[in-house]
Amino acid sequence: MIEPLRVLVAGWLNSPHVVSWVEAIAAAGHDVHVAGRPAPQWPAAEPAPNVHLLPAGGLPLLRSLRMSRELGHVAAELQPDLVHAHWLPEFGWMAAREGLRPLVCSAWGSDVLGVNGIGRQRSRRALQDSALVLADSANLAQATRELGGRDVPVEIVRWGLDLERFAPGDPVAAREALRLEHEGPLVAGVRGLEPLYNPELLLEAFARVRAARPGARLLLKHPLESVPATVTAAVERLGLDEAVTMLGSVTNEQMPDVYRAADVVVSIPSSDSSPRSVWEALACGRPVVVSDLPWARDELVPDRQALLVPLDAEAIAAAIGRVLENGSFARRLAAEARVLAVAELDPQACTARIDALYRTVVEAAR
Repeated sequence: MIEPLRVLVAGWLNSPHVVSWVEAIAAAGHDVHVAGRPAPQWPAAEPAPNVHLLPAGGLPLLRSLRMSRELGHVAAELQPDLVHAHWLPEFGWMAAREGLRPLVCSAWGSDVLGVNGIGRQRSRRALQDSALVLADSANLAQATRELGGRDVPVEIVRWGLDLERFAPGDPVAAREALRLEHEGPLVAGVRGLEPLYNPELLLEAFARVRAARPGARLLLKHPLESVPATVTAAVERLGLDEAVTMLGSVTNEQMPDVYRAADVVVSIPSSDSSPRSVWEALACGRPVVVSDLPWARDELVPDRQALLVPLDAEAIAAAIGRVLENGSFARRLAAEARVLAVAELDPQACTARIDALYRTVVEAAR
C-alpha cells in the first residue's frame, strides 16, 4: 500500500480554488492541512479541521512578515512531506522566504500576467524556489517560465470539476431557486465587478442587447460587499436600473443554478488563464462568450465550444445577440461545451495526475 503524504497547503482559506484543490488532495487519500488567511472579497468560510489561521492584521508589509514567520512555525510543527502554495506574491513568497521544501506553487494568472513592482519580485522568488510550478494553461505556463527563468519546472494541470453537480439542468427551476422572477432572455456576468473584469464594458454591450430585446435582463454575480460607484453610475447612465440584477455572493452549492438560469454566460476580463468559472459554465451546458485571449484560443474552438470576442461593446453585444436569436446555434454550443468539459475535467483523472506529480516531487527531495 502506498503511504499517504502529509501536505501543507498555503493560500486563501475561503477561496473556491483553494477549497477545491484541498478536496482533490484529500480525495487522493493524503493528510491535508491548510494555512492562510481569508480573502476579504469572498464570503467567510465555515470552520474546518486542520486549518491554521495566520495573523492577518496590520500594515501590509508587517502583516506579510508576521504571516511568513507563522507559516514557518506551522510547517515546523507539522513536518509536511510537501508544501503547496497558492498565489505567488503572498503565500508562494512566504513559503520560499521560510525555506519550506519541497515547495510546489500554483500560478493563478494575475500573479504572473499582471503583477508589477514588489509583487513581481515576490512572484519570481516563489517560482525560483519551487521544485514544481502548476499552471492551468499553456499561455500561463510560458509566462511563468519567462518570469521565473527557463529552468523553472512547470506542468499544466487542469482543475477537476464535480461533473454531476456542474451539469445541465432546468433553467426555470434554477431561476426559481435563485428567486429570479424573470421569464425572458437572461445574460449572466459571473466574474465580479473589479476593473479587470470590465463590468462597465459588459453593461455597455448589454444596453445594445436590451435595445433590440427589451425583455432581456442582466444578472451580475459579484463577491463584493457593495457595488462600485463606477458600476452604479454606468447602470444609471445607460438607463438599465430596471434591467440589471445584482446577485452578490452565492455559495458554491448555488453556482450551478447561476449558470443554468442564464441563456448566455459572459466572461470578458482583460487578462485571464483558463478560468474555473468559464469551465463551470461549459460543464453546465451554457453558451459562453469570452474575451479573445491566448488561453481561449488554445483551449476553445470558436463558434463551436464558445464565442471569442474582442473587448468591444458592439462585438460583445453581437455575440450575445447571436446566441439569443438562434436557438439551434445556442443548443449546439451548449452541447459541445458540455462534451469538452467532460473530456477535460474528469475529477478522478485530475486527482490522479496531482497525486503522481506530488509523489515525483517528494521522491526527488528524499
